[in-house]
Amino acid sequence: MDSQFMDHVISELKERVRTGRSPREWLCRFLRDNVEKYNWVGIYLVREDKLVLDCFSGEKTEHQQITIGEGLCSLAIVKDSTVNEPEVKKNSTYLACFPSTESEIVVPIRKNGKPVGEIDIDSDTRAAFSREDEEFLAKIAEIISSSID
Repeated sequence: MDSQFMDHVISELKERVRTGRSPREWLCRFLRDNVEKYNWVGIYLVREDKLVLDCFSGEKTEHQQITIGEGLCSLAIVKDSTVNEPEVKKNSTYLACFPSTESEIVVPIRKNGKPVGEIDIDSDTRAAFSREDEEFLAKIAEIISSSID
């Protein structure tokens, strides 16, 4: 991912948040369509004791709701930090969505200092996500937070 691409995503996302033009849906679609290693992109929102799938791009998942305490998605909320799992099949807490998934990154979305959701990305490539992905997605999570009630 080059810096020009990242700057474009951030600029477009800020504009969509400002104007209310489906920023979360756009983000999921745009990232999946334009970052080859991002095979599934979703946003889950914290609703009581569950993570509820808000929007996604990719195959439909059976995990429309995840109880907090289950899976890597929950771990990102409980620890309030990014989870970057290079080999999901070696992690016993991983909730499998697709047989092809090899790695996953989950980045909390915070509002008023607490996690209110997360960006969840699966890749069919082992160890797909770098520090650069973590930092880029953290910036996106910060921007998208203002679109969450």
